[in-house]
Formats: sequence, structure tokens, C-alpha cells
Amino acid sequence: MTALTHPSIPTTTSAVPHGLRLVGAGTRLWRVVDRAGRVVGHIQTSEEADALRFHALRYSARIRRFLEVGRFWSLDDAVSCLHYVR
Repeated sequence: MTALTHPSIPTTTSAVPHGLRLVGAGTRLWRVVDRAGRVVGHIQTSEEADALRFHALRYSARIRRFLEVGRFWSLDDAVSCLHYVR
């Protein structure tokens, strides 16, 4: 298994915009949590064309799966998307 290292990927619990924080949930997956501890969504990373992409995901209880709400070039943009989608 290879570890993904990139300057914009958090390695521990990190503060991000809008009073949210990231909590590691896997090798390429983070939970986005609000101040009250509620999970807002998830951020997943992928490498595409020698660049890193950040996928903003929300869980849909109705269909019981994650839905991608956007793909972004920056972590802050992906987190902002989850903030405004709620």
C-alpha cells in the first residue's frame, strides 16, 4: 500500500474553512465535521492527469449511498461545497 503525500492533504485532524474540521477516515478519505460534531460529508482524493482532485461526497439515506456533489482542484473548495450544500 502506498501513502499519498501532497502538501494540500491533511495528515491529522485539521481545521478548514467555515468552522469545519477534517478527521481521517481512510487512506484517501476524510470526514468533514462541524463544530457540534455532526458529519457534514466526506472528502475523497484521486490522482488525475498528474494532479490531485478532491471529491466532495454526501450520504443519501434515501438511496443508502454516497453521492458526489463536486470535484475540485483544492481542498478548501471541496469543503466549501459541502458547507453550502447542507
